Amino acid sequence: MQNVGKSFMYAAVAASLALTAPLATAMDAIGVGVGLINNGGGESAGGYGVSLPMRFGNISVEPELSFYSGSGDNTYPTSPTNNNSSDYRQYSLETGVYLRQQVLPSLETYFGGRVGYTSYESSNAYVSGTNYKYESSGYYIGPTLGAEYFFNKNFSLGLDVSLIYSSMKYESGTNGVVDYKNDSNVTSYQTRTRLRYYF
Repeated sequence: MQNVGKSFMYAAVAASLALTAPLATAMDAIGVGVGLINNGGGESAGGYGVSLPMRFGNISVEPELSFYSGSGDNTYPTSPTNNNSSDYRQYSLETGVYLRQQVLPSLETYFGGRVGYTSYESSNAYVSGTNYKYESSGYYIGPTLGAEYFFNKNFSLGLDVSLIYSSMKYESGTNGVVDYKNDSNVTSYQTRTRLRYYF
Protein backbone atom coordinates (compact mmCIF):
# COMPACT_ATOMS: atom_id res chain seq x y z
CA MET A 1 0.00 0.00 0.00
CA GLN A 2 2.90 2.32 0.79
CA ASN A 3 4.39 1.56 -2.61
CA VAL A 4 1.12 2.56 -4.25
CA GLY A 5 1.09 5.81 -2.30
CA LYS A 6 4.67 6.57 -3.22
CA SER A 7 3.99 5.80 -6.88
CA PHE A 8 0.99 8.12 -6.85
CA MET A 9 3.05 10.89 -5.23
CA TYR A 10 5.84 10.52 -7.78
CA ALA A 11 3.31 10.58 -10.61
CA ALA A 12 1.70 13.74 -9.23
CA VAL A 13 5.07 15.48 -8.93
CA ALA A 14 6.04 14.42 -12.47
CA ALA A 15 2.71 15.66 -13.85
CA SER A 16 3.12 18.97 -12.04
CA LEU A 17 6.62 19.43 -13.46
CA ALA A 18 5.40 18.53 -16.93
CA LEU A 19 2.65 21.16 -16.73
CA THR A 20 4.88 23.92 -15.44
CA ALA A 21 7.98 23.23 -17.53
CA PRO A 22 6.87 24.88 -20.79
CA LEU A 23 6.04 28.24 -19.18
CA ALA A 24 8.92 28.17 -16.73
CA THR A 25 11.27 27.68 -19.67
CA ALA A 26 9.68 30.64 -21.44
CA MET A 27 9.76 32.82 -18.32
CA ASP A 28 13.44 32.14 -17.63
CA ALA A 29 14.58 32.43 -21.24
CA ILE A 30 16.33 35.33 -22.88
CA GLY A 31 15.38 35.30 -26.53
CA VAL A 32 13.33 36.68 -29.38
CA GLY A 33 10.30 35.71 -31.42
CA VAL A 34 7.87 36.94 -34.04
CA GLY A 35 4.27 38.01 -33.61
CA LEU A 36 1.08 38.77 -35.52
CA ILE A 37 -1.37 41.38 -34.23
CA ASN A 38 -5.06 41.97 -34.90
CA ASN A 39 -5.95 45.49 -33.77
CA GLY A 40 -9.52 44.87 -32.67
CA GLY A 41 -12.19 46.87 -30.90
CA GLY A 42 -11.90 50.40 -29.65
CA GLU A 43 -11.59 53.92 -30.91
CA SER A 44 -8.03 53.24 -32.12
CA ALA A 45 -9.09 50.05 -33.90
CA GLY A 46 -8.09 48.86 -37.31
CA GLY A 47 -5.58 46.81 -39.22
CA TYR A 48 -3.01 44.17 -38.63
CA GLY A 49 0.58 44.23 -37.54
CA VAL A 50 3.81 42.37 -36.94
CA SER A 51 5.99 42.44 -33.85
CA LEU A 52 9.38 41.33 -32.57
CA PRO A 53 8.91 40.17 -28.96
CA MET A 54 12.15 40.06 -26.95
CA ARG A 55 12.12 38.40 -23.53
CA PHE A 56 14.51 39.04 -20.67
CA GLY A 57 13.14 36.81 -17.92
CA ASN A 58 9.98 38.49 -16.64
CA ILE A 59 10.57 41.65 -18.73
CA SER A 60 9.67 41.89 -22.41
CA VAL A 61 10.28 44.56 -25.04
CA GLU A 62 8.21 44.43 -28.23
CA PRO A 63 8.69 46.72 -31.26
CA GLU A 64 5.67 46.69 -33.60
CA LEU A 65 4.56 47.87 -37.01
CA SER A 66 0.79 48.01 -37.70
CA PHE A 67 -0.92 49.02 -40.91
CA TYR A 68 -4.13 48.97 -42.90
CA SER A 69 -5.31 50.33 -46.22
CA GLY A 70 -8.27 50.19 -48.54
CA SER A 71 -10.05 51.75 -51.49
CA GLY A 72 -13.50 51.82 -53.05
CA ASP A 73 -15.99 53.47 -55.37
CA ASN A 74 -18.90 55.38 -53.85
CA THR A 75 -21.99 55.88 -56.02
CA TYR A 76 -25.08 58.03 -55.40
CA PRO A 77 -27.82 57.18 -57.95
CA THR A 78 -29.93 60.21 -57.04
CA SER A 79 -26.95 62.58 -56.99
CA PRO A 80 -24.37 61.34 -59.51
CA THR A 81 -22.13 64.40 -59.14
CA ASN A 82 -21.26 63.08 -55.67
CA ASN A 83 -19.90 59.81 -57.08
CA ASN A 84 -16.27 59.40 -56.07
CA SER A 85 -13.42 56.97 -55.59
CA SER A 86 -11.69 56.82 -52.24
CA ASP A 87 -8.60 55.32 -50.71
CA TYR A 88 -7.06 55.39 -47.26
CA ARG A 89 -4.02 54.07 -45.44
CA GLN A 90 -2.62 54.13 -41.93
CA TYR A 91 0.52 52.86 -40.26
CA SER A 92 1.75 52.88 -36.68
CA LEU A 93 5.28 52.25 -35.41
CA GLU A 94 5.68 51.63 -31.69
CA THR A 95 7.49 49.86 -28.87
CA GLY A 96 5.99 48.28 -25.77
CA VAL A 97 7.75 47.40 -22.50
CA TYR A 98 6.00 44.95 -20.16
CA LEU A 99 6.47 43.35 -16.74
CA ARG A 100 5.23 39.76 -16.79
CA GLN A 101 3.86 37.53 -14.05
CA GLN A 102 3.08 33.81 -14.17
CA VAL A 103 -0.37 33.18 -12.64
CA LEU A 104 -1.09 29.61 -13.83
CA PRO A 105 1.11 26.85 -15.27
CA SER A 106 0.47 28.03 -18.84
CA LEU A 107 -0.75 31.59 -18.29
CA GLU A 108 1.02 34.91 -17.83
CA THR A 109 -0.34 38.39 -17.25
CA TYR A 110 1.60 41.47 -18.30
CA PHE A 111 1.44 45.16 -17.58
CA GLY A 112 3.41 48.00 -19.09
CA GLY A 113 3.24 50.79 -21.61
CA ARG A 114 3.35 51.55 -25.32
CA VAL A 115 4.82 54.57 -27.07
CA GLY A 116 4.66 55.19 -30.80
CA TYR A 117 3.89 57.26 -33.87
CA THR A 118 0.89 56.94 -36.20
CA SER A 119 -0.01 58.46 -39.57
CA TYR A 120 -3.30 58.33 -41.49
CA GLU A 121 -4.19 59.62 -44.95
CA SER A 122 -7.38 59.44 -47.02
CA SER A 123 -8.51 60.97 -50.31
CA ASN A 124 -11.67 61.23 -52.39
CA ALA A 125 -11.69 61.99 -56.11
CA TYR A 126 -15.12 63.16 -57.30
CA VAL A 127 -16.42 62.86 -60.88
CA SER A 128 -17.00 66.61 -60.78
CA GLY A 129 -13.24 67.09 -60.63
CA THR A 130 -13.01 67.94 -56.93
CA ASN A 131 -10.30 66.16 -54.98
CA TYR A 132 -10.53 66.06 -51.19
CA LYS A 133 -7.63 64.98 -48.95
CA TYR A 134 -7.41 64.40 -45.20
CA GLU A 135 -4.30 63.68 -43.12
CA SER A 136 -3.58 63.11 -39.46
CA SER A 137 -0.43 62.14 -37.59
CA GLY A 138 0.93 62.20 -34.10
CA TYR A 139 2.59 60.49 -31.16
CA TYR A 140 0.89 58.38 -28.53
CA ILE A 141 1.56 56.66 -25.22
CA GLY A 142 -0.60 54.37 -23.14
CA PRO A 143 -0.69 51.85 -20.29
CA THR A 144 -1.45 48.30 -21.37
CA LEU A 145 -2.80 45.27 -19.49
CA GLY A 146 -2.85 41.81 -21.04
CA ALA A 147 -2.72 38.04 -20.66
CA GLU A 148 -0.84 35.42 -22.67
CA TYR A 149 -1.66 31.70 -22.82
CA PHE A 150 1.15 29.30 -23.78
CA PHE A 151 0.20 26.21 -25.78
CA ASN A 152 3.85 25.18 -25.35
CA LYS A 153 7.13 26.99 -24.62
CA ASN A 154 7.22 28.43 -28.18
CA PHE A 155 3.65 29.29 -29.21
CA SER A 156 1.19 31.58 -27.41
CA LEU A 157 -2.07 33.51 -27.78
CA GLY A 158 -2.45 36.89 -26.09
CA LEU A 159 -5.14 39.51 -25.48
CA ASP A 160 -4.57 43.02 -24.21
CA VAL A 161 -6.26 46.39 -23.78
CA SER A 162 -4.68 49.85 -23.81
CA LEU A 163 -5.75 53.35 -22.85
CA ILE A 164 -4.15 55.59 -25.49
CA TYR A 165 -3.22 59.25 -25.04
CA SER A 166 -2.41 60.88 -28.40
CA SER A 167 -1.11 64.28 -29.49
CA MET A 168 -2.43 64.65 -33.04
CA LYS A 169 -2.21 67.07 -35.95
CA TYR A 170 -5.08 67.16 -38.46
CA GLU A 171 -5.14 68.72 -41.91
CA SER A 172 -7.58 68.63 -44.83
CA GLY A 173 -7.94 70.40 -48.14
CA THR A 174 -9.63 70.53 -51.51
CA ASN A 175 -7.82 70.49 -54.85
CA GLY A 176 -4.47 70.97 -53.17
CA VAL A 177 -5.52 73.95 -51.04
CA VAL A 178 -5.42 73.38 -47.26
CA ASP A 179 -8.61 74.72 -45.69
CA TYR A 180 -8.51 73.12 -42.23
CA LYS A 181 -5.81 72.52 -39.61
CA ASN A 182 -6.13 71.43 -36.01
CA ASP A 183 -3.93 70.20 -33.16
CA SER A 184 -5.57 68.27 -30.36
CA ASN A 185 -5.01 65.73 -27.62
CA VAL A 186 -7.11 62.60 -27.89
CA THR A 187 -7.86 59.83 -25.39
CA SER A 188 -9.05 56.47 -26.76
CA TYR A 189 -8.82 52.76 -26.06
CA GLN A 190 -7.79 49.72 -28.06
CA THR A 191 -8.03 45.94 -27.70
CA ARG A 192 -5.70 43.58 -29.51
CA THR A 193 -5.34 39.85 -30.19
CA ARG A 194 -1.78 38.60 -30.52
CA LEU A 195 -0.14 35.39 -31.75
CA ARG A 196 3.50 34.99 -30.74
CA TYR A 197 6.12 32.39 -31.61
CA TYR A 198 9.31 32.32 -29.53
CA PHE A 199 12.45 30.76 -30.96
